[in-house]
Amino acid sequence: MNEPVSQPNDELPPDPFGPTPMPPPPGDRGPLVRPKAVDSAFQAILASAAISALGTVFTVLLDRGMLTRLVTEMMATLPAEQRTNVEGMVSAFQVILAFSIVIFAGLLLLFAHKMRTGRNWARVLLTAYTAFGVYSFLTAMASSGAELALMWSLAEVAFGVTAVVYMFRPESTKYFAEYKQRRLQSRQRP
Repeated sequence: MNEPVSQPNDELPPDPFGPTPMPPPPGDRGPLVRPKAVDSAFQAILASAAISALGTVFTVLLDRGMLTRLVTEMMATLPAEQRTNVEGMVSAFQVILAFSIVIFAGLLLLFAHKMRTGRNWARVLLTAYTAFGVYSFLTAMASSGAELALMWSLAEVAFGVTAVVYMFRPESTKYFAEYKQRRLQSRQRP
């Protein structure tokens, strides 16, 4: 008579992950899942930005001879009283160029991060940047032929185009639309 009464959950081992989560409330569809295509686009943008920065460093920033020729040509067009030390100007160009590379790479990383989180404006901006890069590359190829220095640009453009393809795949487009819809709904709720 004094036997313990067995409960239905006594036979089950405890859940190692804690209690099961409650289903989302009606109207809430749970967390937004980022598709693999968006992550692949993000990685391609990172590769494109890295190649762009490295290419600029190696082909322009470290080429002191080319910068010296550029500054000398610019100085030749100035009146004699406005000409300054060529070596000083080359060093100033290198500092400004290094700063510009860092700022530009930082902006690309910011836009890539915003695209990855679902911001459509960042996707459009990155697409426009890639279109400009393709145009610049094709123009350089048409004017100078297949120079070895353009290999950096070819790799940058290839990764950029790859990113655009991934950003506009059907699952990516659905992700950006869903993100926008949820943001609009969250603004409308009191």
